[in-house]
Amino acid sequence: MDFDALLVNARIADVFRYRFFEGWMGIRDGRFITVEAGGAPGSIRANETRDLGGRIVMPGLIDSHLHIESSLLTPRRFAEAVLPFGTTTILSDPHEVGNVAGEDGVKWMIAASQDLPLRIYHSIPSCVPATSPEIEWTNEVFDAATIRRLARQPSVIALGEVMDYRGLLGPNERLRAIVRAARENNLLIEGHIPTLAGIELSQYLAHGISSDHTLTFAEKIQEQISKGLAVMLQTKSVTPENVAAVAELPDRSQIILITDDIEPSLLEDGHLSRIVTLAIECGMPPLEAIAAATIRPARYLGLRDHGAIAPGFLADFLVMDDISAFPPAQVFVGGQCVAGEGAMAAAITRENPAQPDYPGIPGSFAPDDFKLDSKGASGNVQAQVVALQDRHSTLTKLEQMTMRLQDGRAQFEDNDELALASVIARDESSRTAGLIANTGLTRGAWASSVAHDCHNLLVIGRSPEAMAQAANAVHAMGGGVAVAADGGLIASLRLPYFGLLSDEPVAEVAGGLAAVEEAMRRIGAQQTRPFLTFSIMSLSVSPYAKFTDKGLVDTESRQLIPPFIPAD
Repeated sequence: MDFDALLVNARIADVFRYRFFEGWMGIRDGRFITVEAGGAPGSIRANETRDLGGRIVMPGLIDSHLHIESSLLTPRRFAEAVLPFGTTTILSDPHEVGNVAGEDGVKWMIAASQDLPLRIYHSIPSCVPATSPEIEWTNEVFDAATIRRLARQPSVIALGEVMDYRGLLGPNERLRAIVRAARENNLLIEGHIPTLAGIELSQYLAHGISSDHTLTFAEKIQEQISKGLAVMLQTKSVTPENVAAVAELPDRSQIILITDDIEPSLLEDGHLSRIVTLAIECGMPPLEAIAAATIRPARYLGLRDHGAIAPGFLADFLVMDDISAFPPAQVFVGGQCVAGEGAMAAAITRENPAQPDYPGIPGSFAPDDFKLDSKGASGNVQAQVVALQDRHSTLTKLEQMTMRLQDGRAQFEDNDELALASVIARDESSRTAGLIANTGLTRGAWASSVAHDCHNLLVIGRSPEAMAQAANAVHAMGGGVAVAADGGLIASLRLPYFGLLSDEPVAEVAGGLAAVEEAMRRIGAQQTRPFLTFSIMSLSVSPYAKFTDKGLVDTESRQLIPPFIPAD
């Protein structure tokens, strides 16, 4: 037998039987040809022989649900960030770029992901916009024909998370047609199920939904497993309580670890490896945690030759000193060493494609553009307020508060709990303003062209003057995020690709975001992840109330609601 590479004296992680065994592997044409226990026969010939000295060999990590755009990096820079921590395959849902640049934006993300050492598969965004054109502006509106065209693109294997779960249950025939088109094209259909249970959950799943990755708890896990879902655990769901609930399941093959959204600052210390380590710390047996990030996501995605050290499988593997000692000593993709000891073996030099046309960043603005107006009325009104519920999540609810109007302007400056939020459509065709509570802001303003999921311009602040300054800074940069206070700009991060992404190395982008978050805290933001929390205040499917360019949204009823109710 002849091999390109022979690996001997290895401790092989068997993710099928949850065990280690001493053995050897022969690799040819980027795949494992033999994986055997014991020592390699002396008759075997190979172009290269590696003695691993008893180190662990385990499959490369597979992240089966994420959005590259949340890293604020282009695909090539994202690959450079995650490969050194052992992620070798991902399924990316490019619905952020899709909302900004439409079908051509999705094609750009696919093209920019080709020929990289990271294996990148794609899902087609199902919700462009996240809800409907009546609720929020987006550059294009995806329909069934869009899905059929994009299904022919290379590396497309799924329909992205169906976030408008109420729309699928109700009158959104466009979304139903999208899901039917995905099924006709044999695409996996990803779910997004923060609140459904019982009959409503069953009706949603009957459309062919295969997974859920939203915040979960023991009872939710049990119901979803019983109804055939793959249950994906991201950071906020990897808790001792949930891990204990998983341990009670007789069949845990549908439990998968994922990242979903992860900022560049977190990527400096790990990627899916962070979730694996957290799961082990919360009580999940190490080999089961590895299986939940390798063979289980591979089986879920239908990638039959990914996710294991076994004959015929792709030779994507990690050489480890310990099962949870990330970063790996070496990372291999297709039998080639691409990273080791936390660094790439070589820089990725391929160029990005040219960006397609898309709407730019609105601007410029004056302070009067950021005043909550009630058409000249004076006196007291009941204001609708979107209130954050805690420091650690993006959960909000709608509250009412008596508000004094003077010449039509809401006077909220004497209330320390309140700030103003404004969303302006990328093409400036519509805009709104409303009140938000519990941001912690005491002064200044934050503005961003990263505003999930339509990524219109989102501005949150305590004074119209600072809001105009921050918004104008984002406009001048051609996209990004800015913080203003005391008459000037105090931090910014430029994101020139679609107003969402940077092509700088992860360390530089992480440093810029860290400066932005530090500036946010200086003006009072109290959230654990302030940038992510603020940017999701425009996500029209995130419970239970948010802002769009069309107004305040009750995200459960999918209804726009007025900012003021006349006081009795």
